[in-house]
Amino acid sequence: MLDVRRLRFLVELSHRGTIAAVADALHMSPSGISQQLALLEREAGAVLLERVGRGVRLTDAGRRLADRGADILAALESAQAELRSGEEPPSGTCRVAAFGSAARTFVPVLLECQQRYQGLRIELVESEPEVAVPALLSGEFDLVVSEEYPGTDTEQPRRIDREVLGEDPLEIIAATSLVEGRDLLKDGGGLPWALEPVGAASRAWAVQHCRGLGFSPTVQYESYDLDLLLLLVRHGAAASVLPRLVLPPQRETPALRRLETGYSRTLVSLARRARVGDPSVRAVRDALRGHFA
Repeated sequence: MLDVRRLRFLVELSHRGTIAAVADALHMSPSGISQQLALLEREAGAVLLERVGRGVRLTDAGRRLADRGADILAALESAQAELRSGEEPPSGTCRVAAFGSAARTFVPVLLECQQRYQGLRIELVESEPEVAVPALLSGEFDLVVSEEYPGTDTEQPRRIDREVLGEDPLEIIAATSLVEGRDLLKDGGGLPWALEPVGAASRAWAVQHCRGLGFSPTVQYESYDLDLLLLLVRHGAAASVLPRLVLPPQRETPALRRLETGYSRTLVSLARRARVGDPSVRAVRDALRGHFA
């Protein structure tokens, strides 16, 4: 009989890639993880890992067992969620990961939800989707708030449930002092721009959109902090492409030129399929979705 706890270590390794990362996530020593995986190999009667340089990788047998192990762990989690499905009001802990601008936007929503259900504890961690989604699969988070830009692949791992929260319109924005009577679209190639760094989905979309308008943006400032990008815009240092959620109401920005792109980013919540029936997850998801209602 395979030990379920050791099976989890193998599943974690398939998600995180290194024994050191697994040890860090589970608050164990790397040697302890290695010992448990060696015992799992004996139980399975098959070679699950092979050495590659100073690290290890899963063999074909290891990958098959990790995939089946993930199903087993999901079934156990689903059974636990079913036992709690009729719980009212919801209680327990729901750990939420959200990227920067979403985290700031949803703080009032999450606090209100927590106050409504006195037995519910909501933990919020600021984390980019690239990091948060693997951690969601591993059970470190219960919900992840992610973003999808037009034209990007929205497919998720099969054990992840995706739910649309709402649409967030994208705007081109610049200070009137920077534009100085010029056409923001026609003369955009002559302006400095502030965007997220290369590799961010927003950066790729913004550059593609600007090229579609006939120019390539000259990026002078880069930051994942959208509030910092907005600050640069307000000071007349650069133009930018920003989602409306981070922008003040139109009436409060008379010194800014704001042009709608006609496109939106989509905000989504991601949860493990095995956990979607859990009352705490349902309550938090409903609260997040209600923000856009």
